[in-house]
Parts: sequence; structure tokens; C-alpha cells
Amino acid sequence: MKNLLRMALVVLTFTACSATNNTHLAATTPPLVKPITVDDMTFATWNIEHLSFPAELGCKPRSQAQINAMKAYVDRLDADIFALQEVASKQAIQQIFGADKWQIIMSERAPSRTYTCRGSDNLSTQQKVAFAVRQHIPILASKNYTDLAIDREGLRYGLSVTLTTPRGETEILNLHLKSGCFLDNYSREDSQACQVFAKQAPILDAWVEAKERDQQPYIILGDFNHRLSAPYNQLTQELFVNTNGSASSLFNTTADLIGCHPYYPAPIDHILAGGFQSPYVTLHSQTRKFDNMKVDDMLSDHCAVTLSISAQPLPLSPSVKWLTTSKEYQFLTQEIYQQASSTLKQLSPKKDSWVVVMDVDETILDNSPYQVSLDKTGASYIPETWENWVKQASAGLVPGTAAFIQTVLDKGGKLALITNREKEVESYTWQNLRALGLPLTPSNTCLLGRAEADKRAIDGKAMINDKDLRRQQVEMGNAPCYRPQTPSTSMQQWSRSQQILMHVGDNIKDFPSMTQEDADIADLLLQQPRTFILLPNPMYGSW
Repeated sequence: MKNLLRMALVVLTFTACSATNNTHLAATTPPLVKPITVDDMTFATWNIEHLSFPAELGCKPRSQAQINAMKAYVDRLDADIFALQEVASKQAIQQIFGADKWQIIMSERAPSRTYTCRGSDNLSTQQKVAFAVRQHIPILASKNYTDLAIDREGLRYGLSVTLTTPRGETEILNLHLKSGCFLDNYSREDSQACQVFAKQAPILDAWVEAKERDQQPYIILGDFNHRLSAPYNQLTQELFVNTNGSASSLFNTTADLIGCHPYYPAPIDHILAGGFQSPYVTLHSQTRKFDNMKVDDMLSDHCAVTLSISAQPLPLSPSVKWLTTSKEYQFLTQEIYQQASSTLKQLSPKKDSWVVVMDVDETILDNSPYQVSLDKTGASYIPETWENWVKQASAGLVPGTAAFIQTVLDKGGKLALITNREKEVESYTWQNLRALGLPLTPSNTCLLGRAEADKRAIDGKAMINDKDLRRQQVEMGNAPCYRPQTPSTSMQQWSRSQQILMHVGDNIKDFPSMTQEDADIADLLLQQPRTFILLPNPMYGSW
């Protein structure tokens, strides 16, 4: 068994998931112990097909050898929480899930009629849902969700438990919906099964809506008796869209899985998760087949489906690890900036008004924490997460930057910061730069974010990359500098032509009229010590 839990007691920041306004809900079980932190956890949902006690009773009589095979199957799955369907009693479950290792929580159910099983003279047993939870995992609460029975004889209740998962305090709902209605649009079907299913669907949707309002993580798993992964499925459309038209946080973790039964490849066992969009939480589902998949020898007509939740961060990529931890990176950036300062002191500007053009990201601001978060969660760059990071205004300084900027200003120069951050976030970039103690003012610094005009200006001739237009505007004295709330006189310094004395960046495109495709390395080497200063950035680039 993997190392599942850290046994340190903590006070959670999450409040308990609230119940729906349902008078039929059983009383909440008070927590017996404080919740504990969890690194990873595996859930399983399994319709065991008429598990009875004694095992030879009911519609699926089993031998002791079959019970032993089911025990071995459970051990192989190595799950921490099982949501079970079609179980007759606690005693039936304990044949497989021993009391020494497992806590058993049974649902209630209104009495239903027995019937003679097909293929035998046995009488049917009650079909209930239940949870089997490892003994060391505290069960914070449990509830019967009776509304799913819609006051109809024979329909099964839902059952929920509240546990601590890698996402915090989480309510898990186990259900077994009405069988016999497999049409995507059940509301247009007149069959009795679909009529019943059509009544259960909005009840389940109301439960989801309540969880969404609570903004708490939740899981729904079990035998839906419905193909949620099918295109245009009505239940999927209802569950995954809130009543206000917005998308819910709910998603089907099993959407890409295939059912295990040879006759029924479209899965009806699902695990849905909501409120799990959080850093350092990853989800992985799979169908777990039996050792013997011959139809007559299968342990049940349903295979278990598992969901693994992990809060363990993924390892850093070599490039990010090198930049964030190595002494080489710190040495190189400081050495390069020292050389740039020495070169700058030796240059003689032709004009009274001169500037050093600098990139921002990975030239002045260190955004490696953003890259670290991507690596640890297995995510990739997307504009939305990048914009959120920029708005935090919490990036640090690239080593050596502050001393170089001071040299530029002491020598009487100004700074043109030409960044491919969008123009709409200039205020956050300015805030970030100022918060780091850099002596930047609107008089000595022109901040230029990227606009649509920069992209449209590329013609492959005079304008090669999307910074060329802004460089030209700085030289001509008509650059659209970011204007914080300062006296207009401070901007007069930028209304006259400027001599660009030096370019500093971490990307070939930070230099005029260059791209990865046409940059001349021999020419760059000739200019590197004098006008082109290139910093290392292995994390990302135009390459």
C-alpha cells in the first residue's frame, strides 16, 4: 500500500459541505477526529452485481473461490474508498471488505418487492449502495440522499460521505440511478424507465447546483445507468451548465474510458468531480478489468472504475530547475550585466537624449515561479494563467539587473522597456517594477506593452518582428509610453527623438529586425559586447 496520508493534524480552511434543502436527509454524523492532510487518494466505484449474504443467495450466487477472487481484485485495485452498488447488507460487503481494514457505511432503502431471479429459482435480495472506507481515514459526515427515490417503491437512495481529500474537505455522492433508459434525450421517451429517469435527473442537478454555490469540492460516482460520454447527452448538458447559463466546475473524469463488458462497451459507470481546479491537484481515471474477462467468469457484470487524486507536485523540468537552483545561472546573469555596465561606461552617445532598450520578462523580471507552477501541475502556458500571474505583480528581479539599471541612469540615460506583455496589463507591470525598488519614473522610463498595431506592422522588410515598430517610435520620439497618474511634464522627455545606445534581452527577437530564422550569429557576435546584450533563458522563447 502506497504512503497515503501524512498523519499530521491540521485545521482545514474549508467549511463543511452544506446539504441541500432536503427534509429527507438523515442527520449529519459529527466528526470523531480532526481531519488530516492528504497527499493522494484513490476512489473506486463498483457495481458488484447482487452481492448477498450468505454469498450463495440472491440473483448472483457465488462460491467461496469467487469471494476470494473478489478479495484479491480489491487488493489489486489498492483504492482507499470504494463506492459500491447492488449490495444487500453490511454482512455481504464484509465478506470482501474485512472489518479489520474497512469502515462500512450502508445506505437505507425503502422496502422493495422481491422477485424470482432469471436463470435460477433464487429470490432477489435488496440492492443498496454503500461505501467501504479504509479504517485510518476519518469519515467526517454521512447522509442518505432519499430524494433520488422520488417516493417510488423500489428506487435506490443515494449515499454521501464527507472526507478530507487532496482538495480539502470533500463530499462524495454514491448513486445507482434507474436502469433501462439509455437514450441521450430521455425526456422525449415515453417508457416507464425514462419517465423515472427524467424525474431523477433534475434532483441530481439540484444537488450539483448546491455544491457549486458552496464552492466546495465534490465527487459523484456510481452506476448512472446512462452513457454520459455519449454526444448530446441530456443529463451531461444539465449537470455541466448552471441555471444562470455559466459552465459548472464539474467534469467527467471517465469521459475517455471504455466499458469493460464485451457486450456493453459504452460505459455507464462514471466518476464526476467538481471544484478540483486547483494547483497541485491532478486526477487520473481508469477502468480496472478482472483477471478473467470471459463473460461467464466475470466477477460482476461491471468492472470497477478508479479515480486517483494526487497533490504531489510533479518534478521540475531541467530548464526550470537549472534557472531556479543553479549557481551557474546567477553567475552568468550577473557577469553579463557587469560586462554590459563596463561597455556602457565606455560608449559616447551621439545625442544628448539616449536610451537603453530592455526587454522585461527574464531580462528584468524573473517569472520562474510561474514556470514552476506549470511544471508541478503538468500544465502548459495559456494566456489566462499568464495574465493572472502578471496581475499578481509579484515577479522578482533577474540577478544583476538593479545594478545595471542604476548605471544607465547614473550615466544620464533613460530606459525604454519594450515588452510583449499586452498593453492592457502595463499598470501591473509598472507596479511590479516599482515594488522591487527600481528607481524608475515616467521621466526616465518608457514602458511599452504590445498592441495590435505592433503585430500588424510586421511586413518582412522594415518590420521583421513585433518589437520593431516600438523601437522605431522610441527613436522618433512618438512612443506611446505607459502614463501613470503623474504630471504631464514628466512625459516631455519622450516627445523628442532618442538614440538607442544598447539592446538588452533574453531572446533574439529582443534585437532589431531579427527572428530565429534569419538571425546572423556571426554578426551578433561582433555586436554582442557593444550594442547587443543577451541573457540566458532556457525556459521558453521564440525557438
